[in-house]
Amino acid sequence: MSILGITCMRNDGAYAAEWIAHHLAAGFDRILVLSHDNTDGTDAVLAKLATDARVDNISFVPKGKKSVQWQALKLAQDHPLLADANWAMFFDCDEFLCLPEGGSIANLISKLEGAQGRFDALALPWRLYGSGGQVARSDGLTPERFTKAAPMDLHFPLGHLFKTLHRPDAFRALGVHRPRAKKSKPARWLGADGNPLPEQFASNDGAISLYGVEQGARRAWLNHYSLRSLDEFIAKRARGLPNHMDREIGLTYWAERNWNTEEAGEILPLLEATRMMLADLPDVSAEVAACLAVQDQGCADAMEDLATLRLRFRLGLLTGSTPPTAQEGQAFLRAQLDILRKDNT
Repeated sequence: MSILGITCMRNDGAYAAEWIAHHLAAGFDRILVLSHDNTDGTDAVLAKLATDARVDNISFVPKGKKSVQWQALKLAQDHPLLADANWAMFFDCDEFLCLPEGGSIANLISKLEGAQGRFDALALPWRLYGSGGQVARSDGLTPERFTKAAPMDLHFPLGHLFKTLHRPDAFRALGVHRPRAKKSKPARWLGADGNPLPEQFASNDGAISLYGVEQGARRAWLNHYSLRSLDEFIAKRARGLPNHMDREIGLTYWAERNWNTEEAGEILPLLEATRMMLADLPDVSAEVAACLAVQDQGCADAMEDLATLRLRFRLGLLTGSTPPTAQEGQAFLRAQLDILRKDNT
């Protein structure tokens, strides 16, 4: 069983090796990285990692009006690694697969097929991890540095977005959150609890949140470290987002993701295997150190901007976001939908 992990990177050299090592340890046998516009030394990190046969890197120059992430998806769609893969997933380098039952992703697929029969897609929802009150970047791997997260039943639609592990031959094309469906033959989807998802969900390419979909205990998910420490967040703000380049990474972004409600260390048992995999990959410690130095300098430069300085101070006052109750979350969603309906009439 060949399982391909696909990601898009820009100025992510500080995290590339740990992310790749984690997912090789979790059972992906090949990693394809699409990278562009790097100015922090990421190119050197990826070039060295790509000397390992399990890692491939394509550096490209974005062109035209389509978002960079969609351009990366087109390159991945045409890559022979995708054609050879039995399973694939497109996800970001701040998203780490969590397998609370242990074993590998191939083990999980086998268990699910043993219980449910053949399926084509597994929706893996986010679990949002907060900054844990950390201001400066500390040593260690991301999953061990940040262990506080949102509750599983967070009543906020963003907390239920997902990425998709899928059979490429069962779909028309890759997508950011979910692959594009074939009109001729609907794919069979499972939720993170291992049970079939509703047919209406499976046929709707626009359904990218599992909020409101009844599910049991998750058997896998993605730890989403979208903030990391305050200084790392400021560096991310300077870089921008890959698929929404005009969206501000500011106070709202922080408040919607800085969940530190529960101690959530389900991913930690995989750390030993990740470290072993890091030792097995080409040594990029010098290249990563160079990326970190650029990140530090970028954060220091950002502090020369008055608006960023004020933002960083205000974010430091917010120790974490408070999860809404089910009633509050549902009322908020209904109110938004009502306004959108009125605006469209």
